[in-house]
Amino acid sequence: MPDLLLIVNPRSANGSTGRRWSAFEGRLRQLLPPFDVAFTEGPNHATAIAREAADRYGCVALVGGDGTVNEVANGLIADDRPLRPDLPLGVIPRGTGADFVRTLGIPHSLEGAAERLAAGEVREIDVGKVRYRTPQGTEAVRYFLNEAEIGFGAASSDRVNRSSKMLGGRLSFLRGILITALVYRSQWVSLSLDDAPAETTLLNNVWLANGQYSGGGIRMAPRARLDDGLLDVVRIDHVGFLKQFALLPKLRSGAFVDLPQVSYLTARRIEAESPTPVLVEVEGEAIGTLPATFELIDERLKVIA
Repeated sequence: MPDLLLIVNPRSANGSTGRRWSAFEGRLRQLLPPFDVAFTEGPNHATAIAREAADRYGCVALVGGDGTVNEVANGLIADDRPLRPDLPLGVIPRGTGADFVRTLGIPHSLEGAAERLAAGEVREIDVGKVRYRTPQGTEAVRYFLNEAEIGFGAASSDRVNRSSKMLGGRLSFLRGILITALVYRSQWVSLSLDDAPAETTLLNNVWLANGQYSGGGIRMAPRARLDDGLLDVVRIDHVGFLKQFALLPKLRSGAFVDLPQVSYLTARRIEAESPTPVLVEVEGEAIGTLPATFELIDERLKVIA
């Protein structure tokens, strides 16, 4: 049996992964050691596949976007620890955003990512955990590797995922941001960092960042490190309608973090509450609402980068 499993999301990249898989697979079999393939069939299927595969393979890799990264990671982690400490996660990016790999330096091209996976260089990264309220009103837990977000960005990601992604990553997210800016209203949110007294602010958006990028290349947290034992808390307070558009050119470079409406802190645990159901997203997928608690677990996950 091959030592490598590829979990493939055929719906990633607006369905082009599935349509072009025959050609992709032929090229990957030239570049990678022997591998098995498992296709996802719907939401959270990648989690189930990864969990079942964890004790059968020496490496579990995925072909998909940030949402697939999140699903596979949640299959490899349980009870705040990896199912197998020696099992690495590999990523061949095929998604609308593909933001997680930007911080890792994994190429976006099929060949470049496959060559990086074949090289097999392993590093350990921190793992985030969020406890939140589901749309059904129950409490749930989800792990994340790259980022979580509260407010405007979560609403924008939800809009992107509910619409066609034919424009590709950058333009799909830009379209989502522009439309959301027309209708979104800042919300009162209380944030407590590492058990400090809560601060209540009229919040536009806050990232809880392990990596540096989200939203198809927005450099949300330019000082973030995947292995520093901290989440970067990048908060944008309420800004007027026109000022939101003035922010846009600075988002991709990360220069927005120096603006007066932005605070940049670090913490290991963040508690967030609001009198209204403010959206929460993880790895580009809206998962529920506040109240929520974000923290790093003690164990790290191995990734090939």
